[in-house]
Amino acid sequence: MTQVTETGVPIVTAGAEVGGLRARKKARLREELITIALRLFEQQGFEETSVQQIADTAQVTRRTFHRYFPSKKYVVFGHEEGVMAEVFAALERRPVGESALTALRGALRDYLLDPDAASERQHQADTARRARQLLHANPTLRGENFALAMTREQALAQRFAARAGLPADDLGPQLLAACCFAGLGVAQDHWMRGTDHSLAALHQALDHTLAIMQDGIDIPAEPNSDR
Repeated sequence: MTQVTETGVPIVTAGAEVGGLRARKKARLREELITIALRLFEQQGFEETSVQQIADTAQVTRRTFHRYFPSKKYVVFGHEEGVMAEVFAALERRPVGESALTALRGALRDYLLDPDAASERQHQADTARRARQLLHANPTLRGENFALAMTREQALAQRFAARAGLPADDLGPQLLAACCFAGLGVAQDHWMRGTDHSLAALHQALDHTLAIMQDGIDIPAEPNSDR
């Protein structure tokens, strides 16, 4: 079965069908399309790469490509849709008594450091790094991603509100979700620009950022400063 995310991008998640074979084939093809497209974008540029080239390299039809992605730009964002769906699912599984940030830190830990999915998670991390590098190099894509990020941010805010028993339009969950997305973006960039691109390093960067937020992000003035 094909799942549609909050942003309207179709994704296929593992376990989407009883029996799983057809769903796993769809998931593998979706990941293959993302991997191939990102490689072509790196090699010859985003604008210079056509949907037909991506489809030909993957040995599928253009029509098959469009079953997974409305256009080539959604390939760049597509990996994040699948990841966020799984992180949100992990968040739902956290104990109900946990605060929003405690639950999110636990969800990211459960998701990224799952020993039964280490190879898959590393592949997803590598894909995320390459996609983020492409976003940094392409202002148009950054603008498109911003619009999608707003939708994901609202989805997180709604989950925070539900966890706390607050109205969906309460300012607190909305502000916290916005801070989380901004902070996690900073953490991803720090990880991307570093030399250690392991899952452990990614989790450390993300968790450290959320820990700073949880402790309070105001920065005091330098002690004994006369300025």
